[in-house]
Amino acid sequence: MSNSNESLPKRVVRTITLTKNDLHLLDGIEQVLSCAGQRVKTDSKLIRTAIQVAHDSLLGKDFDVTKIAEKVVMEDGRSFSKLPKPKK
Repeated sequence: MSNSNESLPKRVVRTITLTKNDLHLLDGIEQVLSCAGQRVKTDSKLIRTAIQVAHDSLLGKDFDVTKIAEKVVMEDGRSFSKLPKPKK
């Protein structure tokens, strides 16, 4: 268990305020990612995906939403614990 926890990013809990429009936009992001087959359904995963896309976009970097979404899902503790463990 400690090995899988060591590979996860450090988590910081913060309180944020979202408007109804923000939540509507998150729902739209979820729909697009779900159509692409990504399991990005919780608000924290959606927000993390949006932050990473916005960051790359603002810096003029190329980005792949699918790769970002996969990374976010892989780094999520709940999703990570459900992935098959590598064989030794």
